[in-house]
Amino acid sequence: MTSRTRRTRLAAACTAALVAGLAVSAAPAAVADAPDDAGLEQTVEADEEVVAEDEVVTDGHVDVGPRFLDDEWTTLARDDREVPSVWRDPERTVLHLGDAAVLPAPDGANYEFLGVEPGTPLHVVPQTQAPDVVWLGWNTQDPEVVDAIDLGASLRLDGLDGPGEVFVFLQEGVTGPPNVLWDSGGPLPQELWMEVNTHVHANWVFTEPGIYRLDVTMLADLKDGTSVEDESTLVFAVGEDTDPSEALVAVADDTASDEETAEGDASPDTSPSEDAAAEVPDAPGAGAAPSDSSGPGAVVWGAAAAGLVLLLVLIARVVSARRARAAADHDAGDES
Repeated sequence: MTSRTRRTRLAAACTAALVAGLAVSAAPAAVADAPDDAGLEQTVEADEEVVAEDEVVTDGHVDVGPRFLDDEWTTLARDDREVPSVWRDPERTVLHLGDAAVLPAPDGANYEFLGVEPGTPLHVVPQTQAPDVVWLGWNTQDPEVVDAIDLGASLRLDGLDGPGEVFVFLQEGVTGPPNVLWDSGGPLPQELWMEVNTHVHANWVFTEPGIYRLDVTMLADLKDGTSVEDESTLVFAVGEDTDPSEALVAVADDTASDEETAEGDASPDTSPSEDAAAEVPDAPGAGAAPSDSSGPGAVVWGAAAAGLVLLLVLIARVVSARRARAAADHDAGDES
């Protein structure tokens, strides 16, 4: 890692570049080579711990990257603020951008892709580390990942929930022309490519304060010929006055809703529908008997039919007895 003096110089260079003016490529393209920055040199160990807890990150180094947990391809966030580094669940890790991340949008045609007027406050995670600002990147350096994946992996933006737009772009040598990787205003999904065993940082720009949830998928082809992917969510609380706890609650609510939906889809619906219940008549003569011969309506109608048959049998017997008695009386009268 670089010293604080080195990081401060790099942050100043990035800020100057953003304010002075940048050029943008015509359209999103493949990821450019990472800038030659000693701050990107790091070693990821195979035994780094995975922690399961909510966390708010206001500054320091965090990478999104894949690992195999219990042999399952998983998207995680490597928190380099800890010594040793730990890996966190991105959906339980809120990246909070405060006042230190605010920069005015520069004037000039090179910034038209941002879609804002010059001087508009933008919230920026810079490509190079800045004091009091989250430094967000990605890596494919976990030893098991390095051994398993073929050429690299892709990080795909599938959707966004937030008050503004998000842009992610790289610059050669910090001040070079931007290579736009993600533009939330364009058609989704959008993929950025990550070479195997690399560590890269880019500029992340948010146009409005508020809570942002970026739905992403980590994909890769493995050397054994199989493909893997894992869906996750990157969570940002953008703006000094944006409460990170609200972002955690929103993600938890979404997760609970998804789990309830999945459980509902997996459980068969054994209750009768309202339409089926409406077809059962309240009394004989109210309507046609239901077609389901095994339902409660069939039991009622079956009992009624059986009772009617019994009544007809009794009436027939009474009539037959009366006729027999009348015939006997007639015969007795003739003999007298």
